[in-house]
Amino acid sequence: MPEHPEPQFDSLALAAVAREIQTSVRARFAGVRQPSPDKVVVSLRAGGGARHLVCSIHPRLARIHFTRPPEQTERLTPFGLLLRSRLAEARLDGVEQPLFERIIRLRLSALEGPVWLIAEIMGRHSNLILADDRVVIGALKVVTTRMSRRRPVLPGRPYTPPPVDRPTPDALTPALIAAMLEGDLPLARRISQGVLGVSPTLAYEVAVRAGLDPTMPAHAAAGAAPQILGVLREIAQDAARGAFTPVLYTEDGRPAAFAPFPMRAFERFAPVPVETMSEALDRYYREAGARGSIVTLLDERRAALRRQVDGALDKRAAAIREGREALAASEAADRYRVLGELLLTYAHRARRGDAILHVPDHTTEGTEIGIPLDPALTPSQNAQRYFRRYAKARAAARAIPARIAVLEGEARALRDALVQIDAAASADDVWEIHADLAQSGLIGRGPRGRPSARRGARRFPTPDGGLILAGRSARENDRITFREAGPDDLWFHARGIAGAHVILKAGGRPTEASIRTAAHIAAYYSEGRAGGQVAVDCVARKHLRKPRGAAPGAVTYTGERTLLVAPRIPASDPAAGGRPRRDGGR
Repeated sequence: MPEHPEPQFDSLALAAVAREIQTSVRARFAGVRQPSPDKVVVSLRAGGGARHLVCSIHPRLARIHFTRPPEQTERLTPFGLLLRSRLAEARLDGVEQPLFERIIRLRLSALEGPVWLIAEIMGRHSNLILADDRVVIGALKVVTTRMSRRRPVLPGRPYTPPPVDRPTPDALTPALIAAMLEGDLPLARRISQGVLGVSPTLAYEVAVRAGLDPTMPAHAAAGAAPQILGVLREIAQDAARGAFTPVLYTEDGRPAAFAPFPMRAFERFAPVPVETMSEALDRYYREAGARGSIVTLLDERRAALRRQVDGALDKRAAAIREGREALAASEAADRYRVLGELLLTYAHRARRGDAILHVPDHTTEGTEIGIPLDPALTPSQNAQRYFRRYAKARAAARAIPARIAVLEGEARALRDALVQIDAAASADDVWEIHADLAQSGLIGRGPRGRPSARRGARRFPTPDGGLILAGRSARENDRITFREAGPDDLWFHARGIAGAHVILKAGGRPTEASIRTAAHIAAYYSEGRAGGQVAVDCVARKHLRKPRGAAPGAVTYTGERTLLVAPRIPASDPAAGGRPRRDGGR
């Protein structure tokens, strides 16, 4: 069992903060600051004093709580300027936070009428939105229809809350719990996925309180369904009553975790009572920010590149749809030819100015049909127009399949890149992936100056003296496969899904243990990383071929052996300097 989960700002932490903000109802807006582009601090003044409400939409550090006044701020973004303008003289009238949802709505009376300041704390989908009763006025992160067809966030469009697609803890039934406790996913992950408002941290706590190992397969906990349901209902009842007793946990005197109530999951740390949830959050995130600035910067670079790749994928998907629609339309090409031939055959029946000509159709046993005409053209000219449509449709039918194949290949390469981005462990990893995508023409602008620390392919020694290489990008996949691997070295790749190329160099005599280790690594650096089992193909390098003109990383092969393995890497990652990985090599 892992020692402890990562603390998370979840729906219950938000509920505890909402109760604190409620005490500031009737306070007046007193200004806005922006310590960073993704963070806004709104000041509220009442009774001669001011309180400062910070809202961050950072992908990893999204949160809202009271804080100390920021010492340094950046120039206001357009959204910050909008808040300063629209909230002048505004008064906080109310706070709404649906239980177990990560949304909080602050209702303010402004000079131009009532408005809502809405914080959506949802990881990389977090946002801060200003809206009235009709439409979105502005957002810290504008979401276009290209970025999200399901839920764009644009000024002038109606505001719609995020969809609710799972039951909340207070709505669970024994049947729902039984259905949730199926499959091989870890128990805590399955609870978090199946219940709205239950973060991975809270799901870990639920498992511990039920006397279970949070990492055990979900199906193995089926017999404990009543205990799990009981714990979830108990937490739901406490949350509904607002029974929050915030705690800050420390290790060696430094903040290590926080919770809206005492958690057994953090019992290895020293609990420090705090007066408010905001106090625990502010102390933790200030310390975490000081300790983790490099990790935060890496995450920001990963998120920025992921957004570019997602946008490029959306464009390819739209182009593929358009191509398939055009291809379907081109299947009517023969009909244009038939209409042209019928017009020439029965031209003597038509007169200039006719909009339609009724003739027997020899292709349908003489059934009479009506052929649309351009009244300004002669029958012969109308026939030629149909023949031109026929020729154009035929040409499209020949060209479109090749274009669709190219687009589908590019889409596969972009999905590969998303897997590589998620696995990136350094700024140089992200730089390598970004440069690869730009050089291949899959995205527009390439990265700026390369970080000084260059890592090369990931390297893992095997117990029998061999070496395993795992590529970080498409070009690096090509490099280790076709330049560094010998003909008898073994090549591994997750079957049928995006993933890294993995090479086992064992002098032609690999042990079964080394083969399985390499397969585990290939599964870990693949699109199936979050699953329980991944099919991985293994084949000698000499049986690989690279098709002429294929994109970097694309290969064909024969004679493979397929292994079914769990995604896992060795406990010590040599690519990280031999230090044990914090994720435990899951």
